[in-house]
Amino acid sequence: MAGALTGCKTLREVETLSEVYGGYRIPDTTLHDIMIRLDPEGLRQELARGVKQALREHELPKDFFPVRITAIDGKYNYNTEQPVNAGSEVIEGGGEGKLFRHMALRAFSVSSETKLYLGQREILSKGAEVRNLVPFLDDLQALYGRTKLLEVISIDAGMVSKDNADQIVQRGLKYIMALKGGQVRLCELAEKLFIPSQHPTHTEHERCNGKEISRKLYRCTPETVSGWEHLCELWKVETEIYNNSSQEVTRETRCFMTNLPPATLSDEQVLQAVRMHWGIENNGNWCFDVHWQEDTAPWTSRAMVLVSYLRMMAYNIVSRLRTRKFKAQNNRAMGWKDLFRYFEHALCRLRLTVEATGKAYPVFL
Repeated sequence: MAGALTGCKTLREVETLSEVYGGYRIPDTTLHDIMIRLDPEGLRQELARGVKQALREHELPKDFFPVRITAIDGKYNYNTEQPVNAGSEVIEGGGEGKLFRHMALRAFSVSSETKLYLGQREILSKGAEVRNLVPFLDDLQALYGRTKLLEVISIDAGMVSKDNADQIVQRGLKYIMALKGGQVRLCELAEKLFIPSQHPTHTEHERCNGKEISRKLYRCTPETVSGWEHLCELWKVETEIYNNSSQEVTRETRCFMTNLPPATLSDEQVLQAVRMHWGIENNGNWCFDVHWQEDTAPWTSRAMVLVSYLRMMAYNIVSRLRTRKFKAQNNRAMGWKDLFRYFEHALCRLRLTVEATGKAYPVFL
């Protein structure tokens, strides 16, 4: 856990951490042998306990946004030369033999300033996302069913199906789903309702990283669609991005469907909700890939699932501290590398305190 909090890329770095900050060396081979024997189920429960603690301490306030949104998306973890578990999918190895790919569905609370991982479900392949959404929801409801953190489920087009929408509704939840070509009737309905001459209900502009971004929102309440009686509203978002340096213009149009009553969100909040879904990529998975190097540094392939839970727990701890405690003078959150060093220094002070007082180590975190 300390290695995850300090951004260690390998078990050798964790070994060094144990010697420098713990006062005794734990060999990386010992760490590996221990980890492959551990059941990650205990960490699933611990991850949920941390999220519930954040909820109790008002770090996920409901007044930040009218509804609590949980984004669910697939995450590619790592390729291995040997199968790790039942979720190891055989892929081509580029002339070097077969490799095994590992993927998972992850849930991420995106509607507060503090964004936290809620859980993970290992899946066999990219195509298994749509089939595993409902079992994953059942796992999450078993952990968070009484907290209302799962009030609205946001999913991308890859997991959209009528059955998944029905199952979400049957569980007393709301959905925001990106519309894809496979939903022929709904796509045709959207094309019919969102005619080119229709005026947008809302337009917003922003400048970000040398780009000028314009978004137009169109909203409509369709007539009852057979089989989709719970569908309340269709949204269309047209995005135009002008790159000041290259002077290139890119345009994108996306449609969404939801069973949220139209009065739930204002026009501005609809655009926020659509963009919130990408918090799981831009805040969560990106940090794992860049700062923890999850897809290239799994520590040990055979304990990949356990390590992913350690990292999600570490992410949640760091995320809570970033939004509550560690703000720079310009009110920006402290950078990830600085946060990793902060935890290293905290471990050093912990060891010095123990050596000076002679007291036993406290329970870490």
